[in-house]
Amino acid sequence: MELDQIKKLIDAMAASDLAEMEFNEHGWSLRLVRGHQPARRQSPRPSPQKPQAVEADATVRSPLYGIVWLRPQPDAPEFVSAGSAIKAGQTLCIVEAMKVFHEVRATRDGTIASILVTAGSEVEAGQDLMRFG
Repeated sequence: MELDQIKKLIDAMAASDLAEMEFNEHGWSLRLVRGHQPARRQSPRPSPQKPQAVEADATVRSPLYGIVWLRPQPDAPEFVSAGSAIKAGQTLCIVEAMKVFHEVRATRDGTIASILVTAGSEVEAGQDLMRFG
């Protein structure tokens, strides 16, 4: 997929009222979702992002489609586990999309009751990741 083609797709979406668009060609897949932080070049550290909302049912949801990571690095301990006491602003996991790492942070103090995903799995935007107890 050529950069010019990607730019044209982004421009087409910006000029429309589409909330989401997916394009597949020659083994490449591009998914654009309106309303999320624009992708930036990969850096060694996760990109800072506003804390993700914890819904009234105390469920943490993925802010976007991508791969979920429960550790900052393969040899590091997990950010949280079931039973972990957490503080508002604490990183719960990372969702990687197009080689950009988006931190998912707690919006309140609490305890993690369960983790609903496994590291390295694909998650959809809005998919449940964790529940508070």
